[in-house]
Amino acid sequence: MAWYTFYSEAYAINETIDTSLFSRRASSSGSDSIYYIIFVAIILVFVIVGVIYNWLNSRKIQQVDQQYLKKKEAARRQGVDFSDDTSRRIEILAKTVKLDPEKVLYNNKSFEWAVEKLRKKSPNDPMLLKIPELREDLGFTFFNRRAPFINTRMLQSGQKLRVAVQFKGKSHSYVSTIISTNEEEFWVKPPLVKGKAVSLSKFKNFDFSVFRRNDGEYQFTCRLKEQISMPANALVMVHVNKIKKLLTREHDRYKLHFKRQFFFSNQSKSQSCQGVVMDISIGGLRFLVKEIPEGAIEGVNVFFKLEEANIKQEVTAEIVRTSSQKGKNYIHLRFQDMSELNRLYLQKFVAKKNPVKVE
Repeated sequence: MAWYTFYSEAYAINETIDTSLFSRRASSSGSDSIYYIIFVAIILVFVIVGVIYNWLNSRKIQQVDQQYLKKKEAARRQGVDFSDDTSRRIEILAKTVKLDPEKVLYNNKSFEWAVEKLRKKSPNDPMLLKIPELREDLGFTFFNRRAPFINTRMLQSGQKLRVAVQFKGKSHSYVSTIISTNEEEFWVKPPLVKGKAVSLSKFKNFDFSVFRRNDGEYQFTCRLKEQISMPANALVMVHVNKIKKLLTREHDRYKLHFKRQFFFSNQSKSQSCQGVVMDISIGGLRFLVKEIPEGAIEGVNVFFKLEEANIKQEVTAEIVRTSSQKGKNYIHLRFQDMSELNRLYLQKFVAKKNPVKVE
C-alpha cells in the first residue's frame, strides 16, 4: 500500500476530476456571448438610426436656412429688409386674399393689389391698420426706386411736391409738403400769403408733380376732400392709384428769353460767357451765344444761377451738343444732380412765366 493511500482515505479526497463541470461552464459562456452580441447589435442599430436621423434633420434645417438666406439676399437686393413679424403678417394678408405670400413679399404691385382687395372685402379688418407699417418695412415707399410708384399711399410725410390748380384758363402752382398720410387720405400744406393759409376749398381737383431722384417725374390728379385749419392748416386729398410717369423725351420745352452768365469748367481751363436762354425744360435748356467758346465741347460741365426759380444752389449742367442755325450758335445743356426740390422749383418757375410751348 502506498504511503498516501491512508491519507487519501482519511480525508476522502477524490482524485477523479469531473470534466462535465467545465463543459457546462463553457456552454453557459457561449450562450452569454450570443446575448452580448445581440445587445451590442441592437445598440449599434439605434446609434446608426440616430446618426442618420440627425443627418437628415440637419440637412433639412440647412436647406430651410439656405432658402431663408436666399430670401433675405433677394430682399436685400431689392432694397427690402423684413422681420419675422412682417413676414408673418404678410402670410396672413396673402392667405386672406388667396395669394402667394412670396409675390406679396417681393412685389409691391401684388402687395397693393392684395391690400385693395382686402379693403373691399373687409373694410374693418384690423390688418388694414398694419398696412402703412408693412409698406414701410417692405420698402414699398416712394423713396425706394426699385418699387414702381403706382399708388399715392406710397408717399410719406415730408415729401415735397408741386401742387397746381387751374383758374381762369391758367395754371397756378406752388411747392408744398405732405404733412400727414394714412390709408384713406393725405394732407398737404396750403399756400401762405402774409403768414395766412389761402382758402382753396372751392377747387375740386388738384394736379400734383413729384420727382424721384435718378428716376423721373410723376404726375397725378387728386380730389380735394376738404380744407382744414385744425389740428393743422391742410388740404385733405383722397388717394389715387392712377399715376403717370413722364419719360425724359416727354418733358415739355418752353420758349423763354432771359440773359444768363455761364461758367465752363474742364481739365485745361475755366472760362465764362454770357448767353440768352431760348428754351427750357425740366431736363435741360438751350441758350444762344455770339460765338461758341473754345472750351464748350460735349461732356464739359457748365455752372450758372437760377435764383429767379428760388434755386439757391448753383445749377450744374452738362453740354450734350452745340449747333448752328442760320448764323446763330446754340449750346444745349442737360441738368446734372438736380434735387427733387429744385426740380419742383424749376417747374414752378417755368409755369409761372406762362411761356410758349416748343412744338
